[in-house]
Amino acid sequence: MTCGIPFLGLTLRFCIKPVLETFIRLRETQASAVQVQLLSERVAYLERQLELRGLMERPIPTAVSVQPVAAESFSALAKKEQERI
Repeated sequence: MTCGIPFLGLTLRFCIKPVLETFIRLRETQASAVQVQLLSERVAYLERQLELRGLMERPIPTAVSVQPVAAESFSALAKKEQERI
């Protein structure tokens, strides 16, 4: 009894510690996923506002896949900005 209880406590501590650490990391990951979702919604809102004001050269694709932008479109955008100034 004198030796069994401390050994049982140490055994439980070393068994439960990895499970608790995993649970804590899971909660942190879920919190960061929520932050990424909020940031994604914020960027989508800002893009809609730019599109409404005519500051975007082409409409935003609504599909999940994003197509690469050609270098020519960047130069055209720079010319458009220079004309606006």
